[in-house]
Amino acid sequence: MGRPGYMPKSFMLTYENFERYENCDNPQEVLKDIAKDLPVVTYANNDTVRFCDTCQGIKPDRCHHCSMCQQCVLKMDHHCPWVNNCVGWGNYKYFVLFLFYAILYTMYVALSSLKYFIKFWSGGHHMKVSSNLHVLFLFFVAAMFSISLWSLFGFHIYLLLSNRTTLESFRGPIFQHGPDKNGFNLGRSNNFRQVFGNNKWKWFLPIFTTPGEGVEFPVRMSTSQQV
Repeated sequence: MGRPGYMPKSFMLTYENFERYENCDNPQEVLKDIAKDLPVVTYANNDTVRFCDTCQGIKPDRCHHCSMCQQCVLKMDHHCPWVNNCVGWGNYKYFVLFLFYAILYTMYVALSSLKYFIKFWSGGHHMKVSSNLHVLFLFFVAAMFSISLWSLFGFHIYLLLSNRTTLESFRGPIFQHGPDKNGFNLGRSNNFRQVFGNNKWKWFLPIFTTPGEGVEFPVRMSTSQQV
């Protein structure tokens, strides 16, 4: 699925700045001074700078530290055990396409074996369970996976069109005026292009087309006026 993208060095404290941070009576003032030169518009609780003690860097907007990967992931959505990787800015398009491709595959398998399932339960042709058990099992597995994938895919399409991550759906990013789950919502079309890019011919291909560098994101008009 590719790398999700990690905190760039420009957001990590230099040796000199880390010494200032460690030895200062008010480390938040040091972080605020450093953050002035970075494209950061979101905060932690109590208007404090979002800082990662493990990575020793100021977190870019929408970036979170993954306890499994032990790294700060850009625009982190979640850590997926099924692909054994974090899903974030760099591979979110691949993840959505992965769900879409998996749905097509499971539906194809389920529909291909559906007629055998119908014949068995209708009692036609005196089908033997022993000789067709694998086909029936295949239908059940494909159908259950398809239903599960549709639910997950639908949830992520909702997030995609709302320009939210899974983490942001539970707790909205904090701006200067307070938490706002819709702070990055630019409208459905623009939200979609924030992940899939502007080239329509590449939308359904596993090609990286996500714009930007994963550290700076446009905010909606009402939010930008209050930042």
